[in-house]
Amino acid sequence: MLSQQPKKNNTLALYVKLSAILFLLCLSILVVACGGSNSTQQDPGTPVVSVTINLGQVIGSPTPPLKDYYCGGWATDTSPPFDQTSVVSVFGKFTHIVDGNPEGVGGATARATINWPDGTTDIMTATTTSDGLAVFPVAVKASAINKVVTIQITFPIPNSTRSCTIPSAAYFTAILVSPTPSNTAMPSATNSATPSDTPFSGTPTPFTPTHCRKCTPTPSPSSTKKPGG
Repeated sequence: MLSQQPKKNNTLALYVKLSAILFLLCLSILVVACGGSNSTQQDPGTPVVSVTINLGQVIGSPTPPLKDYYCGGWATDTSPPFDQTSVVSVFGKFTHIVDGNPEGVGGATARATINWPDGTTDIMTATTTSDGLAVFPVAVKASAINKVVTIQITFPIPNSTRSCTIPSAAYFTAILVSPTPSNTAMPSATNSATPSDTPFSGTPTPFTPTHCRKCTPTPSPSSTKKPGG
């Protein structure tokens, strides 16, 4: 009787272990099945998100094409000193783009409009050189002192009724320069009387003391005679 009791307990424990293992296996199968069914479901109201990356595409405004003609202008000296003969050279440049390269337009008649601060206006014309350069020598007026003078330049476009106007007007402002003081040398003080070293030509007179205690008397001629002479 005692030997059959441990055998029954071992069999019962084995059944319990097998039942627990079977339960865990079934539970695992159920979890995998539920998870797989949920992952394949999609909300019909939500669209699928897709991202497309295009390499080599630059986001920005495209480069504008080059124009056929370009022009510009500038003053060689924007702060010239003013005097009665002051002249400022104003340059204008007229170029034509040929196969992507700028070339000067020669023989064009450029027109410069000079606007002075006092409200007056001067018109000057010049013919461009072979490299498209036009030079306007502008004589400076007194109204330009410490005031801005603007110069607008236009070039006629060949075979067209249009013209090329410089995008920014050339300008200058005359300045009044103070004269530089000259350093005048002060006259040096000179003595007109030049001392001369003339040698003494007289005979020196011996010093004869007028008062002395022990003086040797000078014998007179009479005292030098012998008795009976």
